[in-house]
Amino acid sequence: MIQLRKRFGEILVEAGVITNSVLTGALQAQKKSGLSLGRILEDMGAISDWDITSCLARQFNLVAVQTISAPAIPENLRQVIDCDMAIKKNIFPLGLKGKLLRLAISNPLDFDTLDKVAFRTALRIEPVLATPTEIFKAIKRYYLSEGSSKDSAPNKVLIIDANDFYRGTVCAHLRNAGYQPFFASSMTAAFKLATQENPHLILLSTTSNTAQSKTLIKTLQNNVATQNRPFIALSATTSPEEEASLLGMGFFDIIFKPLNYVRLLARIERTIRFFYHKQVPHR
Repeated sequence: MIQLRKRFGEILVEAGVITNSVLTGALQAQKKSGLSLGRILEDMGAISDWDITSCLARQFNLVAVQTISAPAIPENLRQVIDCDMAIKKNIFPLGLKGKLLRLAISNPLDFDTLDKVAFRTALRIEPVLATPTEIFKAIKRYYLSEGSSKDSAPNKVLIIDANDFYRGTVCAHLRNAGYQPFFASSMTAAFKLATQENPHLILLSTTSNTAQSKTLIKTLQNNVATQNRPFIALSATTSPEEEASLLGMGFFDIIFKPLNYVRLLARIERTIRFFYHKQVPHR
């Protein structure tokens, strides 16, 4: 695994995407956090998701597409890859010719998904790399109807954070994206708002060893109004142990601080679509 990460980093250097000094710093951060090298470089602002996809395509000798475009999803492809499978696996069917299915994926090492799709469809799979963002945009556009209005879609988001800067900035970005954000800085306020507003998604700034955070999420998970709602953790601690602990507590996703707001909005929309796509109105 370490060799794969180093090779990936070397590819980025050879392609002129990053410098050796940036790679050295990222590898040191990777040893401390346990996160993937690609995610660390992206958080540093050193590379984009397309840089990662391009280099992975070169490394694994695969075709990469920067933009997924098609006039519509033919009925035969809808029967092969349905909406639920596309969303859960973050895959998108690009074309079907005979027994060969061209399938957009973001992770060339996700052999489990490729095997499951091949087994379920009885087709040969030709993987094509695309960024996770582009695949999700295609799912929205061709399965879920991109023109759906957020006003009538599940869009209430509760942000729980004692830090005024993060709370206010997150609210501003969500409001600009068409969501209805509500914020709370204490357990009492959070529980009251959750009961009154019945949010579709809850963002909780937390550290797994904080008893207050554990108490709050357990209370919200047992509350009738929010027990089936997805939770996303906003964590300042980047470690495998923190990630495992938060997932074990019941969080659907984790976003590490400092926040990248493009990623934050993409993760929020992905979560909303994953949990509520059947409720989102179509054109």
